[in-house]
Parts: sequence; structure tokens; C-alpha cells
Amino acid sequence: MGLLRRSRASLDVDIHSHLIPNIDDGSQSMEQSIEMIEALINLDFEKVITTPHIHPNYPNTPEVILAGLNTLQQEVSKQKLAIEIEVAAEYFVDESFHDRVKRNDPILSFGGKLVLVESSFVNKPIFFEAVMFDLLAQGYTPVLAHPERYKFLEGRIEWLKELKGMGVMLQVTLGSIGGYYGKIPEQVGKLLLQNDMVDFLGSDLHRASHLAYLEKGLNSKEVQRILKRGELKNRQLL
Repeated sequence: MGLLRRSRASLDVDIHSHLIPNIDDGSQSMEQSIEMIEALINLDFEKVITTPHIHPNYPNTPEVILAGLNTLQQEVSKQKLAIEIEVAAEYFVDESFHDRVKRNDPILSFGGKLVLVESSFVNKPIFFEAVMFDLLAQGYTPVLAHPERYKFLEGRIEWLKELKGMGVMLQVTLGSIGGYYGKIPEQVGKLLLQNDMVDFLGSDLHRASHLAYLEKGLNSKEVQRILKRGELKNRQLL
């Protein structure tokens, strides 16, 4: 393992996780959060930008999320863990989010004005492109989370190419490359990597059971190839 760690290229920054406890479908306790953060440190991550859901099932507000971040940062400091913890949010693209964008409400972004967004997994929203256009017009850069997992694409990437042409960035999940979500997400994720369509990789870490697949994805030849080429944007966020 020591030899593998020395030869493995590191991602350094994770831009997608659910590590604030008791706020969404991610960590359910501070102990779980610390366990996952320690595992990320062991995988050579230096910074985590954790991204709680803002979703109909988890109607978090920036105030609630920032309060949760403060509590998590205090515990990380107390435990003397050598990692930086920041926060943004994973926004579900629906009419409510579109209204938020049109009102120019505050949006939790990262790396300046990058905004993590997700779609329904089953049905493509008819107004998705309009929301992306409005975000771009306000100076934000949308980052589409886990594009390899959207079932409505049926393994095709043409729509994702159209989004990239608009200026939308793509974030593939390491666990998908590691096989956690099944064969199709793994195949589509690798196809996106091979076609140089991936801007960010992320853990989308919710629970400790994801960690083995995260590490498998990180160690995969497809991910190591793109990391060693230095073309991902994760490290720019250090």
C-alpha cells in the first residue's frame, strides 16, 4: 500500500460530498463525518468543499448550511485533522431553483462563482438549459454533478456535449468509476474521461461504505491518466 500511495497521483481537492451531519442524506453523526474526513486525509486530500443538498426533500438554507459548517470545522480543529473544510451546496434544478436564480438570490458557490447542480435522475427537466443560461448570464459557472448517473441519457453523451458547448462544466464521481453505481455509470464515466469532457472529479461521499469504491476509482488507470496530465480543475481550488 505504501508503494501504491507513493506512485498514485492525488486529486488534492474534493468538490462534492455530504459531510455536515444531520442535514441531508449524508452523514448522520459527527462521528461518521470525522471517520470519512480521516479517510479522505489518508487518500491525500488537502481540502474538502462539502456540498449539502438544497432539494425538495432537504430544503436547507445558506444559514443552516453555514452553521453546520462552523460546527464541523470546530470538530476538525479539535481533532487536529490536517485538512481544510469549506462549503457550497448541491442545488437540485427545479422551478424553485430557477425562481431563486431569476430573483438573483444568494447562491452558495465555490472557487469564486462555480455552482454545483444536479438534475432528476429519471426525467430530463424541460427548462434545464434555461436555468443554465440564466446562471451563466449572472456570471456563475454551473458544474453538473454526476452526469454519468442520469438514467434518462441511456448511456448517451450527446446532451452532455451540448451542455459543455454552453459553458457548463461536468463533475464525475470517483465511486462511479469504481463500480459503486453499476456498469452503465462506470462505462459512461470512463467514456467522459476518455473524451476529455470532465472538468472535476468528486467523491459524492455520503457514508463510509462509499470509501472503498472511491479509492478504487481514484486508483483506476482512467483517473490516474487524467490526473497525471494535470488537466482537471480540482487542484486550482487549493
